[in-house]
Amino acid sequence: MRNDAIRNTTIEAESKRAAVHYSVLFGIYSIYGYQVCPFLDQLSWSELLLPVVAVLVIQFFARLVFWSRSQRFDLSRQMKVLFWSDFGLFAAGGLALCFFNLGVHGFPLDSGGKIVVAFVGAGFYIALDLALVRDGKLIDALLLRGDGLPLAESFLPFRTKFSSFSTINLIMVAVVAALLVAKDLHWIVVEQPDTQMAAIVIMVEMAFVVGVVGAYILLVIRQYSINMDRRLKAQNDVLRQVEKGRLDASVPVTSNDEFGHMADLTNGMVKQLRETRFALDRTQDVTLMSLISLAAKRDNETGLHLRRTQTYVALLAKSLRDDPRNDHAISDEMIDLLYKSAPLHDIGKVGVPDAILKKPGKLTDEEFSIMKTHAQIGADALADAEAKLGACSFLSTAREIAQTHHEKWDGSGYPNGLSGEAIPLSGRLMALADVYDALRSARVYKPGFSHEKARGIILEGRGSHFDPSIVDAFMAIEDQIERLSDDLSDQLETEKAA
Repeated sequence: MRNDAIRNTTIEAESKRAAVHYSVLFGIYSIYGYQVCPFLDQLSWSELLLPVVAVLVIQFFARLVFWSRSQRFDLSRQMKVLFWSDFGLFAAGGLALCFFNLGVHGFPLDSGGKIVVAFVGAGFYIALDLALVRDGKLIDALLLRGDGLPLAESFLPFRTKFSSFSTINLIMVAVVAALLVAKDLHWIVVEQPDTQMAAIVIMVEMAFVVGVVGAYILLVIRQYSINMDRRLKAQNDVLRQVEKGRLDASVPVTSNDEFGHMADLTNGMVKQLRETRFALDRTQDVTLMSLISLAAKRDNETGLHLRRTQTYVALLAKSLRDDPRNDHAISDEMIDLLYKSAPLHDIGKVGVPDAILKKPGKLTDEEFSIMKTHAQIGADALADAEAKLGACSFLSTAREIAQTHHEKWDGSGYPNGLSGEAIPLSGRLMALADVYDALRSARVYKPGFSHEKARGIILEGRGSHFDPSIVDAFMAIEDQIERLSDDLSDQLETEKAA
């Protein structure tokens, strides 16, 4: 069904181009026969043109029959069948005109031979151009569809194609030149024309024939270059996507040659990279969960607290991105990084003594000073991991969050007293998410606050504790935040454990 769609989109464009080729060949034959050939120019216009019109019309409809019958073949074989059928029809047409003139008008065989050479040469270039048009349409369809053709073990290399085409061009030019020289020598010997006039006639004739052959050669080269450019562009587009980290791209295999095998190898490379990244992501996730588990147990935090805060951060980032008043460039990849990294915001508490970390009452000023060091301890630990493992966006984001989630918009936070946009966006998002969850959660020294009371405290901190735009983003989705908080409350986890 898919291949039928490709064939249907190709036949219309190819038929139009074939009609143009047939019309141009008719014009060339008319000019050559009436102005150049010493035998054909003896005929009237009707005697000259009606036979070639009949041959070309029969050819055109015959190729439609070949097209219809070729539908049962696979696409690769169909391309070959249609090329040889086009070429064969032109060769047959040239022979038909040759024998028609031989039998009806009594022209010599060498005159008919020139017609055969003309039709065979034109047929080769026209068939090749139409094949390249089909190939171009196939490339476009496969690029749009996203898949490709099956590869065979053997193929005709580009070097062989180029050498063969160049050789055929040389042979064609040599044969045409030899026929023209022989004709002109015969004309000069028999007719003995004026030398100056003969030179002009021969030069015009040579220019006409060389111009026609050269135009066909350039047409084929141009179409082949267009198809090559399409394949290389598809290849480069995928490599650019891979360079940007998108490993879901693939190059459609559009030919059974070096380009097809290059596309297949590229797809294999991308697949291997995708599998490697998947393995690294799994390793990263396992490491992350281990660190989260360590931090949670050390701080007596619940798993639901970590799930809530990481989800709050992701929701706030999406809300901030969707607000047309903001110009924050927040991508899906950044939101995913924030979601994965957020649970490590308090990883530095592993370096805080138990007597302080697990103290049931209010901390003294000295104890609180020690507690505040957890932000820098966590940042230093993650920075050390970055130095040993290499640059990593996940570790970099986690380090930012750990170090800056206690910074405040007005600069009164810790550990570095950053203010405003000097605080990384990740830290500003985490600051609000962490405070909201702390307000909603019950502690030994306080009950859990209602959403309304927590919201009021958040609003009071707008422009002092929190980034005003993030508070606005919070207000835009507060119902969603409240539902999430209720659904993932610590009480549910406690009851489930009991």
